[in-house]
Amino acid sequence: MKNAKRENTTRNRSKPRARPRRFGKLKAAASAALAITFFAVAASLAQEAPSLVINEDCKAFAIAPDNTVAFAVPRMKSFGKILIERDEIWVASPGRNKRMIVDPDKFMPVPPPTTYAVESMSWSPDSQKLAVSMQTREYPWTPKVKGKKKGSLDDDYEDDNTKEARNAPGPAPTGGGRVVALFDDGGHEIKVVNLKSRFIEAASNPTWLADGKMLVYLTGSQQIARVSPDDGKTQTLFDGKHFNAVAWDPLRNRAFAVGEGLSINSRLALVQLDLLHETVAQIARLDSFSGSLAVSPDGTAVGFFRDGDTIEVRNLASPAKPITVKAGMGRFEFDRDDRRVLLKRGPDDRSNDLIWVRLDDGDFTPILHDLIYHDFHISPDGTSLGVTDPGKGILRLYPLE
Repeated sequence: MKNAKRENTTRNRSKPRARPRRFGKLKAAASAALAITFFAVAASLAQEAPSLVINEDCKAFAIAPDNTVAFAVPRMKSFGKILIERDEIWVASPGRNKRMIVDPDKFMPVPPPTTYAVESMSWSPDSQKLAVSMQTREYPWTPKVKGKKKGSLDDDYEDDNTKEARNAPGPAPTGGGRVVALFDDGGHEIKVVNLKSRFIEAASNPTWLADGKMLVYLTGSQQIARVSPDDGKTQTLFDGKHFNAVAWDPLRNRAFAVGEGLSINSRLALVQLDLLHETVAQIARLDSFSGSLAVSPDGTAVGFFRDGDTIEVRNLASPAKPITVKAGMGRFEFDRDDRRVLLKRGPDDRSNDLIWVRLDDGDFTPILHDLIYHDFHISPDGTSLGVTDPGKGILRLYPLE
């Protein structure tokens, strides 16, 4: 009996010895999970480390296909009673120093007093040329007679010798408007042959086509025009049709547009425009359209806001089957594989946070620590994200994986 009792005791004592082995397995599994979590977090943090930081007040920027960034920095100058804005244009890329390519004093010297403010920029597909949309204003100015200080408007008012004239505000602008200026990547101005004015006037939203030799843009009446700077040939395309919205796909010499009267049945429709041959192909009839038309980097999908809450995406391979997701109104751009869009909700001129919106299930994922930004752009190849801070306009470029 004693031996049996001892045997029982031995067996009972031997049971807990198996626990360390089970604990070891759990510990190994926990360590593996911790390692996976660590590397996932490390990869996320690495992705959120900017590859480029520009400590300037960047009011507009564009990312080239080779990830060179062009950005505009506003500069103010007093000219008598007039305060004029003339923007510098710089370029920079990761690992290289930034350089100014457009110096306002050389590009637009005073007198006469003329304001130009950069609104948007776009690169050619070969990353060699820039098209810049600007708002200009011209002010009246009379050259000084001999013996007076050149370029001083104050002298003109003092000549009147009246208190009212001396204290009068500066003159109102007498001309100007939206124009497009063209540059190479060194900042040398590209002139349009036989163009009477210095810039392409009453123009906006320009983009270079695939060969880098032709440019398309929107006229003041939302028509599409094409120009070849080398020979000066300018043409209004698509019989002067008007569009509600246009999104360029320059690498493929095409655009996507929304409007009425563009299809056979004259209903609201999403169409594809061949910018070389002026052909129109209907993609889908639309019930409604609220804005923010965008094309994916590979050109296989087009998205827009159907209403104030819903993003609608049409894949060109199956345009009859729309993908819809509730997201809230704003501006968005596609990820490089068309699985998600990056959205900044609210008015375009207001700052807000950025969120990835997955198109398959509508899942939301905030990025960059849920901070708010004033503007953003994804590079044409989908590998980089540029953002600007609210207020200060500091520009940061992040890699996208």
